[in-house]
Amino acid sequence: MKRLAVMLALAACNAEAVPPAQPTAVRIAPVERATNAGATRYSATIIPTTRVDLAFKVGGYIETIAVANGVDGKPRPLQEGDPVHPQMLLAAIRNTEYVQRLAEARAGLAQASANYGQTQIDLGRSKRLVAHDAVAGSELDMAKTKRDSAGAGVSGAKARYDQAKSQVADTTLNSPIDGVVLKRFIEVGQLATPGTVAFSIADITSVKVVFGVPDTVLSRLKLGDAKTITTEAYPGEKFEGRISLISPSADPKSRVFEVDITIPNTDGRLKPGSVAALSLERNDDIGASILIPLSAIVRSPIHPDHFTVFVIEEVGDHTVVRARDVELGDYLGRVIPVKQGLNGDEKIVVQGAGLVSDGERVEVIK
Repeated sequence: MKRLAVMLALAACNAEAVPPAQPTAVRIAPVERATNAGATRYSATIIPTTRVDLAFKVGGYIETIAVANGVDGKPRPLQEGDPVHPQMLLAAIRNTEYVQRLAEARAGLAQASANYGQTQIDLGRSKRLVAHDAVAGSELDMAKTKRDSAGAGVSGAKARYDQAKSQVADTTLNSPIDGVVLKRFIEVGQLATPGTVAFSIADITSVKVVFGVPDTVLSRLKLGDAKTITTEAYPGEKFEGRISLISPSADPKSRVFEVDITIPNTDGRLKPGSVAALSLERNDDIGASILIPLSAIVRSPIHPDHFTVFVIEEVGDHTVVRARDVELGDYLGRVIPVKQGLNGDEKIVVQGAGLVSDGERVEVIK
């Protein structure tokens, strides 16, 4: 009995020594209401209207890259931001091997042409001899066969010559458009294989502003509609363009439809890769709705067909979360309106919602 009592006492001590579970770290934010009762704000990306990735069709060592004057006035290899124009030589591969192949193909074509010419002479001679019954008709047939074979030889030699000539031309890379260099991927002395991308160039005299919308918005968009965008790079300034594309199918992952707005950019101020924003007018009454970020929403653990958010609650010295089912509206880009379930004065978990459960202690991080 004494031994059992000692074991129970030790077990009790060990149980008391186990530290309490650490609260889960989460980030929170107050819920917000739509500030514009007539429009929904969307985030968009600026891309070039025309972009071309230029690659070599043949392989070899990079011998030259086009040069431009640097800020110090000295020539340097072409780099990002430099302008290019149609047929401008951008880079070249060492062509010694290809020039030699061209010379061999030219010689082969000349020999094949000479052989064909000789068979033509032989065929004419055979025709005259047959006409005077000097030789059998089979001699004429043989001469025709040789002439036809020599003609095929000329065609084959011409094809090899054209291929060799094309390969020599393919050792140089020229710009097909007016534009600027977005990226250079090669250096002098580098071994390039067929298909190696050397430059990415783009025409940015006009740009496209690309964003996604849900299907509920498509009926209010039409090709040619005028739209206005803003950017953080030019606060307070608006850029106007027109809708140039409405995707016929939704992205399989995000379930939104791509919409493009084409905007003139002759001064080059709108840079590819920049972020833009625009507002689309609404005909619903969502202006007073509560808006929450997508990251705050999880599936309800009790009702799988419902959605839940976690609301922050202070209990004594501890911070806990309470699960609350919500009814959601239509997807609006980065946020979703809440029709029912929130009052508008709560703070909710916006990062870590998938790691907590109802009543669990949490630690709020910034």
